[in-house]
Amino acid sequence: MKLQGFLSRAISLRSAMSLREAAAVIFVLVALLPLLLFVAFLSTSNLLSKTEAQFAAFMALIIACLGFLVFRRLVDQIARLAVKVQLPAAEGDGTLGSAAEPQRVPALGHISEIGQLAGAFQQMLEDLRSSTQRLEDLVFKLGTLNELVEMSTRIPQIPELLSSVLQSTMRAVHANIGSIMLLDQERQALRIAASRGLPNEASEKTEVRLGESISGKVAELGDTVIVEDMEKDVRFANNSNYGSGSFICMPVRVGDRVIGVLNLAKKEDVGTTPPTLRPFSPTDQQFLTALLTYIGYAVDNARLLQEAQESARQLQSVVDDLRATQAQLVQGETLSAIGKLASGMAHHLNNLFAVILGRLETLLLKLPDHSGASDARRYVEIIQRAAQDGAEVVRRVQRFSRVQPVSRAMPVDLNQLAQEVLDLTRPRWHNEALLRQIRIDTELDLGAIKPVAGELAPLREVLMNLVLNAIDAMPGGGRLTLRTWTDGPGVHCVVSDTGVGMTDEVRRRAFDPFFTTKGPKSTGLGLSVTYGIIQRHNGKIDIDTGPGRGTTAHITLPAALPVARPQLPTANEQAAATQLRILVVDDEPEVRSAVADMLDLAGYTTFQASGGHEALAWLDTGQPVDLVLTDLGMPGMTGRDLARAVRARWPHLRLGLMTGWDETEAPVGEASSAVDFVIAKPFKLSALLSAYATVPGAA
Repeated sequence: MKLQGFLSRAISLRSAMSLREAAAVIFVLVALLPLLLFVAFLSTSNLLSKTEAQFAAFMALIIACLGFLVFRRLVDQIARLAVKVQLPAAEGDGTLGSAAEPQRVPALGHISEIGQLAGAFQQMLEDLRSSTQRLEDLVFKLGTLNELVEMSTRIPQIPELLSSVLQSTMRAVHANIGSIMLLDQERQALRIAASRGLPNEASEKTEVRLGESISGKVAELGDTVIVEDMEKDVRFANNSNYGSGSFICMPVRVGDRVIGVLNLAKKEDVGTTPPTLRPFSPTDQQFLTALLTYIGYAVDNARLLQEAQESARQLQSVVDDLRATQAQLVQGETLSAIGKLASGMAHHLNNLFAVILGRLETLLLKLPDHSGASDARRYVEIIQRAAQDGAEVVRRVQRFSRVQPVSRAMPVDLNQLAQEVLDLTRPRWHNEALLRQIRIDTELDLGAIKPVAGELAPLREVLMNLVLNAIDAMPGGGRLTLRTWTDGPGVHCVVSDTGVGMTDEVRRRAFDPFFTTKGPKSTGLGLSVTYGIIQRHNGKIDIDTGPGRGTTAHITLPAALPVARPQLPTANEQAAATQLRILVVDDEPEVRSAVADMLDLAGYTTFQASGGHEALAWLDTGQPVDLVLTDLGMPGMTGRDLARAVRARWPHLRLGLMTGWDETEAPVGEASSAVDFVIAKPFKLSALLSAYATVPGAA
């Protein structure tokens, strides 16, 4: 132990030894010193003189030398390895320099090669840690990139997509402030689409023109700009939005087009003294380049998707309008076809009813008023009323599908009409409801409205149909509301109920002729007639309904223009009408003779002609005539042609047109301009005289 302490003190007096020197010392201490002690022992024991002892000592020396050679070669290899792994002094830092100092070995002191190996291993450990951190950062960035790729497929809205992209990007590169600006091609300016860490005022008001500031130049040129320290960059002298630290601005591309820019800023690391800058690394730049390439296409695809969705919405709106228009056209054509069929039938029936009612009125004039003929007169009057009811049915069939405009529109007050209809239907919504032990409340919400242009009776029928349908839709009671208001040139009327409502299929077919949900008790013509009347009045009717939420029928009609009232005939003019001489023209003998006989019995002078040519020939004879009453549909020369011929040759002669067609039919409308009045078959004598009396200058 004293020897070992002595050697240690001796070695410590020297500077750091090499590994080879340390190996020699170890050999002396481990091999030679024990051998010398063994020889000394043999010498003191008088054994060294023996041959065997000398041979053993010699062999021990040989083996020790061989061991020293092997050990020296091993030490040489370790020394060469220490030299190879030692980094150059210029590449080392302070940590490496302290680690590369000779390491102290117990009993041997400082050994330079061991210090070199320790420094190399420490450098390798630090490099491994740094590489691990870079690998973890790279894996995190790749995970973020994958997350953003998936996110772009789930978030089609551009603002939400950019906000999520910016948040994930800032987390991946450890940025504190960031913004994404998109380029407005029309204004040639950048506006912030998403931001984090910026003041609210900057986010809302920032607009950068192309070529201005860093963002504008990046968008214009397409080159990335990196600023290591914003405090030392003059471009940030007047811009404190991003604070201090490092900054990067990169273009967002779609192919060769720049559609925006990405701005990111890293604040200084305040955890160190003094605070140190955290610049954007090459890995950060590579990550951002890859990300922005994909995000550019994702944003462009989202924009295209939004444009496609908007186009699809507009197209769907056009398709819906087209379907609605098509449905109205089909419905109109259906009603028109049924109307043509009804008009043809009504024309023939009206001629028949004209004969029947004309003869009945003649018969009533011939029957005496004494009590002996009272039964006969009563029977004739019953037949007359039945014939008049039949004629009214024919007129209702004609009105069912009219789509032509109203021929004689007059101002109609919808408020007054609504009150009348509610009073007329009171037995249904009040009396019958009480008998069924239910309650139907009514409400009139009548606004200040203008009169509408139309016919009173058809419009009354419209409101009557809607009110009765509303009552039928509330078998358990409810509330019936009639509301009116004015909106610009239109007058609106709404009839709503709180009943069972309709399904979509029933609503679509509500205006179809003969469609009903009430069973055999209904004809299915109520709403069809309503639709036809509204169409004739140049109006619209819509139904808003749903199962369990009631029904609202919304009518829109044009407001009436001021109309001058016709001047009524004086008493003298009415008295002079009893001296009329009338030429009756009709190709059907029964109708012609029935009208003539009715006029004759009333005290008028009548002449008859079977057609237009015969009537002109009779007028050429110079016979005085006050009124020509002609049928419209006649073979050879129609009533319209006859009226024009008479008007051309005898312009002061009064002309009347009688027809079995509806007054709104096209032939009647064309002929009405050539005559003084039009009267529909069948007609009463009083109706004919009233029509003639309205002609100015009639005598």
